[in-house]
Amino acid sequence: MAEQPLYLQLRDQLMQRITSGNLPVGSRLPAERVLAESFNTTRITLRQALAQLESEGAIYRSNRRGWFVSSPRLTYEPVNDVSFTHYVAEQGRIPRTEVLGIEKMLASISVATALALHPGDDVYCLRRRRFVDERLVFVETIWLNPCYLPGIEQQQFESLWKLLADKYAIRLTRKQITITPTALTGSVAAALGVNSGCPGLYITRIGKTDEGACIEFDEEFWLNDVLTISVNTQGNQ
Repeated sequence: MAEQPLYLQLRDQLMQRITSGNLPVGSRLPAERVLAESFNTTRITLRQALAQLESEGAIYRSNRRGWFVSSPRLTYEPVNDVSFTHYVAEQGRIPRTEVLGIEKMLASISVATALALHPGDDVYCLRRRRFVDERLVFVETIWLNPCYLPGIEQQQFESLWKLLADKYAIRLTRKQITITPTALTGSVAAALGVNSGCPGLYITRIGKTDEGACIEFDEEFWLNDVLTISVNTQGNQ
């Protein structure tokens, strides 16, 4: 059997340091120059090993700060309709949401289609950043149907779910969710502090009422190393 390529041997040695606790969760890896010297290899080969670990979600790179050991992935169950705050806290982690602002805009074709509107109709655009243990893990844009949410841009709130229920008596009981691997590029990569082209997840949700009214269209861009998708099904007995 052919010997493993050198970069995969380096990957295995770095992973052993992580799993043994020599490089604990959240710690910063030594500088690339230092690592290359310690393994007696080139920085090109070392970067291949680091890229492999990044693709596996074991480490992540923060622009201008270096490489860090990733925390354990969150388990995300799309069929369980619970809030980000709830499922993060339930897994012993600390969630935080930062509202960047809400404004009225004209609906694009894709947004209008999702909300059963016409292109060029007014929509509300809510932008937020989400953190886990003070690490920024995804950015989101939520498009809201103004037909059902008059004056929402004037409201002060942290939980959109609570605002919909308390202020507008709306419960989103029907969700259409898509999860697509993607490359984080442009303004999204910049917002998340990663290099353009870094792997990520693109998650969308269309939230409807029991009566089928389209209320929200949520677009989320997640870092690649944060989530494990879990779906439980129950067959006929």
